[in-house]
Amino acid sequence: MSMRACLGVFVLAAAAFCAQAGDASSLQGAWQLQSGEFINKEGEPVAYASQKLAGTKLLADGRFAFTTTSDGRFWAGGSGTYRAEGDRYVETPLMASYPLENGGSYEFRYTLEGDVWTLERWEGERRVEREVWKRASTS
Repeated sequence: MSMRACLGVFVLAAAAFCAQAGDASSLQGAWQLQSGEFINKEGEPVAYASQKLAGTKLLADGRFAFTTTSDGRFWAGGSGTYRAEGDRYVETPLMASYPLENGGSYEFRYTLEGDVWTLERWEGERRVEREVWKRASTS
């Protein structure tokens, strides 16, 4: 394979990677929570569906805000700053309805496939949270 062909393959691969987990601008907009789970204090997984959780998250210009309800009642909310680089997404809440942990920042691994954004938060080798969001339609 020629050097030019290798360069072309590299550029295409880089573009595909960026489309999956790209820069912060690819995440801007409104998102609706589709599903998720977290690990409770007893170390057991709890599906968001069992808590009847619904949520909306807004991302714009490095800022985020979200509201989550449980069975139609307020569950949690927060706002602050975010950054996304490669496959890492970090939220730093400035206001929250819950006690902040981890020094006030939450780091996730993420993928973006079309209009589906999946976030996973890990503590060491254990996944402690997973959320699946879908870009809200504008119609």
